[in-house]
Amino acid sequence: MPGLKIFLPSLELPTFVCRNCGFWQRAHHTPASCPVCLDYRHILPPTSWQFFDLDEALEAYPMHWEELLPGLWHFWNDPVEGIGSHSYLIQCVDGNILFEGATVYSESALIQIAKLGGTRIASASHPHTYGALWQLQDYFDASIAMHTGDLNWTNAFRVTDPFESDMGLSNGIRLVHAGVHFPGQSFMTYDAHEIVFCGDAMKFDLVQGDLRTAVGISSHKSFVRSIPLTRNEITRYLDAFDKINFSKAYSPFEQVHNVSSLTVKNYFEKLTDRFPYVDFISIR
Repeated sequence: MPGLKIFLPSLELPTFVCRNCGFWQRAHHTPASCPVCLDYRHILPPTSWQFFDLDEALEAYPMHWEELLPGLWHFWNDPVEGIGSHSYLIQCVDGNILFEGATVYSESALIQIAKLGGTRIASASHPHTYGALWQLQDYFDASIAMHTGDLNWTNAFRVTDPFESDMGLSNGIRLVHAGVHFPGQSFMTYDAHEIVFCGDAMKFDLVQGDLRTAVGISSHKSFVRSIPLTRNEITRYLDAFDKINFSKAYSPFEQVHNVSSLTVKNYFEKLTDRFPYVDFISIR
């Protein structure tokens, strides 16, 4: 039997990012299409497929960062095309954890992450937010934890820690499987700050001028196509959130400090009453 070594060059193929959605894939040359855009949960580009290589993405999408709470860092690209998910780094004594991938990490951002202690393990809620997790694996030799339901989307990196249910990452930090938006969709909990990183399970309508306060919540099977959840999917979300106690909810785009476990339970119960429904429901 040949050893693993002969297969490693395939894990070092060039990477290309889709300008319509931000999904990275490895290929011998510029891809002909993007699997995320072809999937029913997203949309096709309005004209033709366009891709950036790493150098082009770094030039087009500057990266910014800030410390949101003690030991919790936020990384994002602006301006950016596509989905443009934000990334969260938690400093831990046993090795830092990163959740959700930003579109691309600049060299200065990677240096900043190194100053903070690097990345021991990285994960994401679902394929729309994988971003450039492959950079963290290449730069820090980070482990990557993904639910087995979404392994077919992991062309750009190697999954070293597959899981099938829930998975602990560190003391007070764990991945909770939901499996609604995608089969492997998972949340991450952070007990120290009572945060749930909820992926695309919820969209928040924010108070104008206040990025931490939501006045409404919406949830969908597909946001850009306005496909509502089924009753069974609403129940599965309720079951997943019932495992978590939180007072803050961070999506790949928003960091909301007035959405708690009870808020989310009440929202999904209201959604059941209004089924099928995709607009925002007030939480006031």
